[in-house]
Amino acid sequence: MNLIPLTSNAYHLQGGSNAGLIVHDGRAVLVDTGLDKDTAKRILRHVDSLGVTLAAVVITHAHADHFGGAATVKARTGAPVYAPAFEAAMIEHPLFEPLYLFSGAMPPADLLHKFTLADACAVDGLLAPGEMVLGGVPVRIIAASGHAPNQVMVASVAHASVASSAGVASGAGLASGEVVFVADAIFAPDILQKHGIPFMVDVDAWLTTLAGLPSLDGQYAAFVPGHGPAVSSITGWAGENAARLAAIRAAVDHALDETGDPGEIVRRTANALGLTITVPVTYWLTQTAVFACLTSLQRAGQARPIVEANALHWRRA
Repeated sequence: MNLIPLTSNAYHLQGGSNAGLIVHDGRAVLVDTGLDKDTAKRILRHVDSLGVTLAAVVITHAHADHFGGAATVKARTGAPVYAPAFEAAMIEHPLFEPLYLFSGAMPPADLLHKFTLADACAVDGLLAPGEMVLGGVPVRIIAASGHAPNQVMVASVAHASVASSAGVASGAGLASGEVVFVADAIFAPDILQKHGIPFMVDVDAWLTTLAGLPSLDGQYAAFVPGHGPAVSSITGWAGENAARLAAIRAAVDHALDETGDPGEIVRRTANALGLTITVPVTYWLTQTAVFACLTSLQRAGQARPIVEANALHWRRA
């Protein structure tokens, strides 16, 4: 995990799953904690190298790759952990993640590993959209649901005193302004291409989130996604992500012309988008995204579930 200064008070911790630091007057808020305890230890070494005190931890959403290290960070530093409502319940009870992936039943062994079942961590406070001060560090919380039910983005808040943060380089040569950690509200084009069908619980909510992201251009010096490099503009990525979600929903819609069987809808959607599924966990992640599209089609009055001969099918409404 690499420590990358972005502005005089914000740092990108770039790894498989990104984290970030927002620094103010010698204190820092950590945004996300990575996958596991080893990642957490690397993060804490970077915090120590900056000579700041970890004052709070913010979890953007309750997927294991973003909060798996939270319990370790909290145990080693005592820093309070904050998360959005709903996501907080999953962080405290991480079995919820594999449970919902397996339709609410006790999950099989394929879903009981660190990528879908993180260590539990107590949450000390809830996040809501707007400006907050956490451990003496001002931050701005921005709603970003869709990929996860109550995901948020976290932004630094510019103050004149920020550059004087004790123990941190003065910021000479760094950009001024604010940084927003956008979590998985958006994916870099190469990561979007790699996944084919990104995980989502509400495609309509995600499209609404993406539609609002271009308005942030010009307000922030950098945007840090949950995976991949930071960028100075988010508009292009927002358009590519929205187009991909629309294509997935269209593929699900087209599958309804050929079959009503849920498993066949998943298979035909994956085939249409060139996705090869080889392991059960990828299938369950893909199935959730496809089911989110079926819900979207039902909301639009275009599809409905029915039961025939003890089998559930989706039909044109």
